[in-house]
Amino acid sequence: MSGLVVAGIVVGAVLAITLLGAIGLVIAYGLATRPDRFAVREVALGDVDRYIATRAAFAISLEYTTPLSRREVWDRLAHAHYLSSLPFLRGPIWIHAGASEGNAPAGPVVGDGRTMSGTFLSVAQRATEVIDGERITLTGTGVSVPLAIKDFAERFTISDGPRPRTLTVRWEIAGSPRWVAFLPWRWGVPLVRPVLAFVLRHILRLKPFRRPRDNRGPDEHQNSGTAVPH
Repeated sequence: MSGLVVAGIVVGAVLAITLLGAIGLVIAYGLATRPDRFAVREVALGDVDRYIATRAAFAISLEYTTPLSRREVWDRLAHAHYLSSLPFLRGPIWIHAGASEGNAPAGPVVGDGRTMSGTFLSVAQRATEVIDGERITLTGTGVSVPLAIKDFAERFTISDGPRPRTLTVRWEIAGSPRWVAFLPWRWGVPLVRPVLAFVLRHILRLKPFRRPRDNRGPDEHQNSGTAVPH
């Protein structure tokens, strides 16, 4: 087999893979419009600690200390669309369970849903624990892409910082893919940490986020003013 034939086969294979990848991205882009399109296994609140520590194929924990007040930090976690100010991202958007227009609670409660959307992947979550001013725990309920994620969970914890008038926010994320969970995904934590650390710093930046617009749709309805200790 001549070198020209081999080169032709290689080029053809690369083009085929590129075409399939492009088709896959187009499909994922279309599916990303609905975060709860495909259900995932929910992680019970009592299992979250063990899930993050050992059971999840991937898990990461980050901490950041901020001079922001507890009220401000909680308001951002409970109301701000902090991802919407980053490229190609939108949310998080809270969906208050059982609430109608005009009587939504002042902040998230257990059972409320939350969605986050990206260009090619969107996810849906449900709050399993809400302690005002201290902690929000969420379990994944759905994703936009089929056969990709088995389960995932997320938790924010606010505690007193190491210095007076500071707070430390711990952000924990864990998840498992549906088909290749046996791979050592936790080895990838050092690669992912800088990206997520940037996001956490963005959430806790000193510049305040703009309030969600009052003319948003029912699924984005939020009220502010949660009574949180300073």
